Amino acid sequence: MNTPVIIVGVITLVLIWLNLSVSIKIIDYLKSHNQDVSLFNGGLFVKGKIFRYLPLYKKVTLENEGKVGPLFSSFYLTFFLFMLSLGTGIIMVL
Repeated sequence: MNTPVIIVGVITLVLIWLNLSVSIKIIDYLKSHNQDVSLFNGGLFVKGKIFRYLPLYKKVTLENEGKVGPLFSSFYLTFFLFMLSLGTGIIMVL
């Protein structure tokens, strides 16, 4: 394997970690505002329900702060960059 593929792989891992971090912050925010949400399914398995919780986060932050919270755009930005780097890495390997 060559160095650019490894670099793109590391960037992809960092982006997925950042996205998971933002997801956990969104869940914590919703829990602190009395919403029944959970990111994990009993153990370490991610449920994948974060896309259901994003509109809820948007609604709750609009009601409480009058604007959409910064985690909303941060999630989509890190998710988009993750998908872009993943696709780039796959293309580089092929």
